Amino acid sequence: MANGSELALILEGGKTAHVEHKRDLREEIGRIGLFEMSAIAAPALAGALGLACAVVLYASGTSGAALAELSPVLAWFFAAVLLSVMVPGLSWLRHYTHALSLFERKLDFEEPFVHGNGKTKLLTYSGQLCVAAAVGAIVCSYGALLAGGIAFLDLMR
Repeated sequence: MANGSELALILEGGKTAHVEHKRDLREEIGRIGLFEMSAIAAPALAGALGLACAVVLYASGTSGAALAELSPVLAWFFAAVLLSVMVPGLSWLRHYTHALSLFERKLDFEEPFVHGNGKTKLLTYSGQLCVAAAVGAIVCSYGALLAGGIAFLDLMR
């Protein structure tokens, strides 16, 4: 059985762990707001870019054969833009699942003071999956941009 001083140390450790947990949750919620703004702005920027490309192509009045040659280039660039738009949304989703994971943890006054459960493990795994998908989207976006650039240079020859 713990004496009074040991019990006081355990309670102090529990209080400290609980305060740190709440601080981490507040910081994560703040990050969610930042990524949410990026996730909203990225599709708007991509839509404006797509609209500008469509207007330029329509206004150029080029023949169907020239447009057929240009379409692979546009497809690669459009794929790069779409993949780039996915990244802020995946980052937002990752932070959202992490915040939910922090929220679902149980606070206790026995070590380890903050306990995870099956739901927190699932949310953590979901967040890691979002990170992997975001990295994949970034790499594929660079690849699509490179392929579009090479296709454009081939077209210019």
